[in-house]
Amino acid sequence: MASSIGDTYGAMLVGALMTMSVYGITTLQAYFYFLYYPKDSPGLKLLVTFIWTLDTLHVVFMCHAIYYYLVTSFGNSKALLDGTWSIYASMTVNIFMAFVIQCFYVKHIHLLSPRRIKWWLSSAIALFVLAHFCFGIDTVTQFFIKKSFGRLSEATYNGALPFATTAILSDILIAVALCVLLGSNRSEFEDTNNLINRLIVFAINRCILTSAVAVVEVIVFICRPHSFYTFAIDFIIGKLYTNSLLATLNSRQSFRGMGKDTKVSGTVVSTEFKLSSVVSTTDPRPANIVRMGSRESTAEGGPRPSDADSSKYYAGDDLKF
Repeated sequence: MASSIGDTYGAMLVGALMTMSVYGITTLQAYFYFLYYPKDSPGLKLLVTFIWTLDTLHVVFMCHAIYYYLVTSFGNSKALLDGTWSIYASMTVNIFMAFVIQCFYVKHIHLLSPRRIKWWLSSAIALFVLAHFCFGIDTVTQFFIKKSFGRLSEATYNGALPFATTAILSDILIAVALCVLLGSNRSEFEDTNNLINRLIVFAINRCILTSAVAVVEVIVFICRPHSFYTFAIDFIIGKLYTNSLLATLNSRQSFRGMGKDTKVSGTVVSTEFKLSSVVSTTDPRPANIVRMGSRESTAEGGPRPSDADSSKYYAGDDLKF
């Protein structure tokens, strides 16, 4: 093998150690979610459970691969030339995690979009998400077939490069759609705009992190095809998708507190992926990301609504999936 042991299995080991650290954060995020949001819908709880289970399965495959190369195959140079099943299985799990999480965002972009562009916008983004998934499965399938590490570079242009490109484009499109939808809810109220700005920054940061790692991964794969830095990066990238979803769900607590500070009637605080909270069926008015009070609110000298009225607009636990 052209590369040294440090650039191959050493890089893989370092990537695995870093991944285990991020997995600890993922598990903590999942624990906080079930601790602070017991009233979320069963579907959303099932999603979090499913994603955490996939993430755990990825760690199991990754640890098996590391143990196989560094312990079981120690001193067996021939065994080190081929990819074991578990390392490619871990890549497959990452692809499924990214697909499920991106579909989650696309679903809520569809719910948030104006009726006239609802299907056009969500379908366009879903097309890139589906392409990302298909190219990912095709790439992993080629890796399984080729098996030898020395032949993986053969899949660069017909698998790995389109896979990385669609991954970056789908993340960017999701972030842009969220930012545009959030920006369209700006109003003359400063508290509303401050909250929208925070959500926009949150969406952009999520996109930058996953896209930057995807760009680095494809550059390393092309420039250093005989090193295992690509595997080290791929170990981590799935954890970034998982943590982005869990951080989004768990951030509702802080956004809800921010809404309470405004002390205005009917405040609705939601996450970046659902601007419209579930409103009481007795209220015919449409819900926005932050529904500020009407002109008859206390800010204009009108009567202050009761706590019972304000409680109709709940800030997160009514989130549906």
